[in-house]
Amino acid sequence: MVNLEKMRAYVFPVVIGLVGACSAASNGTGTGGEGGKTGATSGSGMGGNTATSSGSGMGGDGTLFEDGGLTGSGGGGGGSSDCSEEAKLVYIIGQDNKFYSFYPPTLDVKQIGTISCPNAGFATPFSMAVDRKGVAWILFSDGRIFHVDVKTAACSATSYAPGQNGFSTFGMGFVSNSVGSEDETLYVADYNGTGLAKIDTAALALSVVGPWDKLTGAAELTGTGDSRLFGFFNGFPIIIAEIDKTNGHILTQAPQPTINIGSGWAFAFWGGDFWLFTSPTGQTQIDRYRPSDGTTTTVKTGLGTNVVGAGVSTCAPFETPK
Repeated sequence: MVNLEKMRAYVFPVVIGLVGACSAASNGTGTGGEGGKTGATSGSGMGGNTATSSGSGMGGDGTLFEDGGLTGSGGGGGGSSDCSEEAKLVYIIGQDNKFYSFYPPTLDVKQIGTISCPNAGFATPFSMAVDRKGVAWILFSDGRIFHVDVKTAACSATSYAPGQNGFSTFGMGFVSNSVGSEDETLYVADYNGTGLAKIDTAALALSVVGPWDKLTGAAELTGTGDSRLFGFFNGFPIIIAEIDKTNGHILTQAPQPTINIGSGWAFAFWGGDFWLFTSPTGQTQIDRYRPSDGTTTTVKTGLGTNVVGAGVSTCAPFETPK
């Protein structure tokens, strides 16, 4: 997820291939945002208003997945032998440095702590990804990457050099290298909209994969344990798209005309559904996009913070849990 307060003062166009582009009145424009809201106390629930089904709207044409969103039976994740229970959750970070876990089946949001990263200065969290070892990779607004322990919220610096190959700020997500593999790759999407890259997590070197073809603009990323990569593209309307990891080409897409980003956005794929974090009023709400029936539903509001990053590891289930 990215912070729209850091966004360039222009609107990114979205070019839709064979899908009709319906204009959304305020999607993708960004309104500044309040940010820095007080979060819940450590270990407690957060937010609280669960939307009813009347809050749902059609999020797309239901064709994001050719198989309806499921790849087989069960509720599989990306190989469980090396996965802790913590590595199977979704994690979110607020612009105010507050770090939370999110469990989609119950919509439970719990504060783990407030991150305090060394020598962060005035930089703030910008985007996030989580690896299989339970380490959150948090990109800050100055282009530096920090590591955060998902159990304790302890933060440490990395030697990643900002600005490699022109990628200063970006969306990010880990993807399994093959279905069920314990090996994974960290992909990043340039915030200026040039396309896709990946970061070698050992050498901390960024290499360009390729430009977008059917879409342009800023995108957040999420990956799965069955080796799929998805982007949440800011534009008119918002688009969720599957991305070819080898070249950045758009494979399929689902417009989200009911989604208004506001001051920040993030998303994660968990259990067959996409979980969208947006701040249309300065405080984040959660929407669920369900590819199996093409619906988008607001499931939680009033989180009390401006979420600017979400991450889920490839240990999380990529099918609907039974």
